[in-house]
Amino acid sequence: MSKEAEKLNGFITGLLIGGVVGSALAMLYTPFTGKKLRKKISNKTDDIIDDVNDLVDAGKERAEEAIKEGKKKAESIISDAKKIVTN
Repeated sequence: MSKEAEKLNGFITGLLIGGVVGSALAMLYTPFTGKKLRKKISNKTDDIIDDVNDLVDAGKERAEEAIKEGKKKAESIISDAKKIVTN
């Protein structure tokens, strides 16, 4: 393994360990009780899921519009090509 790969692995390992330790400390020092903290996490998770679902729906709508527009352009090109071939 090269030195660069070793450095990258060390960095990622440190990042993960730091994240776990930071999360644990945040939970230990939070001013909420366990029940309130779980409720807050649950509410935040629900909000994030709703936001992701909204983004997915918007992406689907944009994709459908792009497909419709692409079909129209393809039909126009085919029509123009047919006119050229018949002349």
